Amino acid sequence: MQPSPGSVHMPGLHAAPLQASVDPVWFVVAAVVLFLAMAALGPRVSLSLRETRQPTDDERATLDSLLAAVEFEPTAIHISETADPDAVQLSLHGLPGRRSLLLTPGFLDALDEETAIALLTAEVQRGRLFYLEYRAVASAVVIGVATAMFGGLLAFSDGLFVIAVAALVLFWFGRQLQFRADQAAADRVGADTLADAFETAAAHRGVDPEPATWRTYIEVQPPLGQRIDRLRASE
Repeated sequence: MQPSPGSVHMPGLHAAPLQASVDPVWFVVAAVVLFLAMAALGPRVSLSLRETRQPTDDERATLDSLLAAVEFEPTAIHISETADPDAVQLSLHGLPGRRSLLLTPGFLDALDEETAIALLTAEVQRGRLFYLEYRAVASAVVIGVATAMFGGLLAFSDGLFVIAVAALVLFWFGRQLQFRADQAAADRVGADTLADAFETAAAHRGVDPEPATWRTYIEVQPPLGQRIDRLRASE
């Protein structure tokens, strides 16, 4: 068949569908980076969505005394207005060097000074040992392995085995880091004092501290009952 007049024939060129391939490694990297970004920004976004207020003059005076006792100076202090006023809660938010303190009015109103200092010391020591950051990194590793498995970089059976081993090892180290933070706090305020403070906080929340069970081995956060038992045993 002769080409039609005016047509141009270019040898060596054949029509082919346009295909684009993306290295599965990039999917793993993207999943890990996205998770770490959410872990870093999530608490800050959550804090911005809460209804909070600045401490009153009396609350600020009390907090200044407590913070001086634990040798910690947050970048900001937020008092929750949405939580139960009688609730006893406190937490640190933000990246290292930019930590802010969130607490409920009940933390200042319902606790004696010794208990408040003990609980604040325990939270500050967790921040100093980067426990929250470690927990995010450990979870990101597990997510990275799972993404590699579903992206075809690991066989499904091999991926499940790697996830199980990684979770057991990384979460074990996470629990040891929490115990180390508790011990660092106990060295400052006393092990029995800290254990009493944990039990007081649990009582205000209306819960019983849970002991260690088989689930402990697949969790990065040890149960409060186990933390209390270890503190009692170390005294």
